[in-house]
Amino acid sequence: MADLQSSISAVVDAVEHSLHDLPASTPAAAVDHSSHVPRALGRKKSIHQVLGGGKSADVLLWREKPTSAGLLAGATAAWFLFQVAGYTVISVLSNALLFTTVILFVWANIASLLNRPPPPIPKLELSEELVSRLASVLREELNKTLAVAYDVAIGKDFRVFFKVVAVLWFFSKIGGWFSFLTLLYIGLLGAHTLPVLYERYQTEIDKYIDIAVEVAKKQYLKIDELVISKILGAPTKEKKVQ
Repeated sequence: MADLQSSISAVVDAVEHSLHDLPASTPAAAVDHSSHVPRALGRKKSIHQVLGGGKSADVLLWREKPTSAGLLAGATAAWFLFQVAGYTVISVLSNALLFTTVILFVWANIASLLNRPPPPIPKLELSEELVSRLASVLREELNKTLAVAYDVAIGKDFRVFFKVVAVLWFFSKIGGWFSFLTLLYIGLLGAHTLPVLYERYQTEIDKYIDIAVEVAKKQYLKIDELVISKILGAPTKEKKVQ
């Protein structure tokens, strides 16, 4: 039971650390963009530190190969069952629980007849403190995200608005090509391959990132000059005319 509680607490700590690293957790005025760019552009943190450090980063970087391979194999099996074989989540969960329940029931009864110990099933429960802590972290991050969404919706920041529109348009196109489950699987596959490839070929990749960032900056400056700046400057000019 103590091991279960400590494992759940570790997961909550990892979630809390990851959520605080999200963009919505940092006020716009306090964001330091130099800390979020590749090493070739000035980033001093290693890829392990960027991923949050600890066990989660070790798994993504394949430093704990059995765990990484097991997680990837499980995700691949789930994707195959639900996406390729056509099973539903309810049917798979029901069959798994049915099989587990029958096995444990038979095991427990045979053990009692043979005077053997019952199945080693731990008592599963979540402490009130753990649930309250997780709920508090999620509430705080959701409120920050909703505050950013509110600022965008009422037109406080046109640049953020255009970025949000571009990202949503991109995901709408991607969503038309893949199902939600396939997108999740692709994201998990990328999380288990891209960081370790970057760590191995960091110097070569940083060179291409430098080139891509420079091109993106030039394109953004063009759009900012031709479109966004004119939109932001329009109300000011109208006020001056009045």
